[in-house]
Amino acid sequence: MAIESNREPEIIRNRYYDNTTIIDGVRYTTKEDPGKLNNDDFLKLMLEEMKQQDPTKPMDSAALMDSQLKMSTIESNNAMAESMSALQKAYAASSLATAANLINKVVENGETNDAGEVKSFLVETIENKDGELYVNAREIIGIKDALVNTETEKLTIYDADGFIYEDGEKTEYRISLDGDGRFTYNEDGSIKIVDKDNNVITLPEETPEEETAKQKADREAIEKYKYYASSAVYADEATVMPLGSILVVN
Repeated sequence: MAIESNREPEIIRNRYYDNTTIIDGVRYTTKEDPGKLNNDDFLKLMLEEMKQQDPTKPMDSAALMDSQLKMSTIESNNAMAESMSALQKAYAASSLATAANLINKVVENGETNDAGEVKSFLVETIENKDGELYVNAREIIGIKDALVNTETEKLTIYDADGFIYEDGEKTEYRISLDGDGRFTYNEDGSIKIVDKDNNVITLPEETPEEETAKQKADREAIEKYKYYASSAVYADEATVMPLGSILVVN
């Protein structure tokens, strides 16, 4: 049950409580813990000491003043440190937001591969480690051409030797690949396709009235398989590099 009181709150002031309210014998304070000293406390203590000191044995007020000055210096340094920390966090947040624009961009940091070519990396994520920004990226190690089956309008798998697969089965035809694993082409711009005997298949200038099974299969292969698009091939493991090491953004 709440007990109401008609007594006005009593406000008392002393050197420990700057603003203390007593209601029904209960003390409430809105100030800091009185056990924590600040610059004002040092000044009050020094004045009180001077009032209470024995004139024949004066206390060393200079020492107290020195302590107060040291306290002031410490507080100033702490305040400066807090301000610098806040500024650093704000700068890091701003830098992180700016660096986020690099995600999905291709960058270079000046490194070269065994062939002496400048490496390119695709940025995946940006990471803040103890206030330093780092880029997590995957090196682009090659370019792969995609093959489409024009009859099914679906991409078709081929292996490192160029052999074409249909429904998970290896066919007798393969794509001719260059040293970098890219498609090679005939003079007419069509993909160069090789049969099981390692002969490049071509369409005759005129379709014979009666095609052999081999001629029909060759023609169907040439008409069926077309170049679709190219995509990058990435390293399995990501590379971590400082944001400041990036020299080129593509």
